[in-house]
Amino acid sequence: MARNEGRSIKPEYLVAVGICSHLGCSPSDKFAAGAQPSLPDDWQGGFLCPCHGSTLRHGRPGLKNKPAPDNLEVPPHVYLTDTRLLIGRRQEGLRA
Repeated sequence: MARNEGRSIKPEYLVAVGICSHLGCSPSDKFAAGAQPSLPDDWQGGFLCPCHGSTLRHGRPGLKNKPAPDNLEVPPHVYLTDTRLLIGRRQEGLRA
């Protein structure tokens, strides 16, 4: 769940481009919190890029000292209905 205003229109959904900002790899989901291989002991859930170990978190900046310079990109998007999403249009009042 994204808890960062401006990154999430509906807090129960994360809309992001699944491409690592380091070299364009596809990160793997690592949603379970807690210590795991290749992740910090205080991991709160997010994504791990298997190529170079970048950790990308839900709606928060990526962790320091990792190759990816930025978190996953959140594209402009709007909800047309509760079940329809349009990517490419910005919802007024949001930075996403």
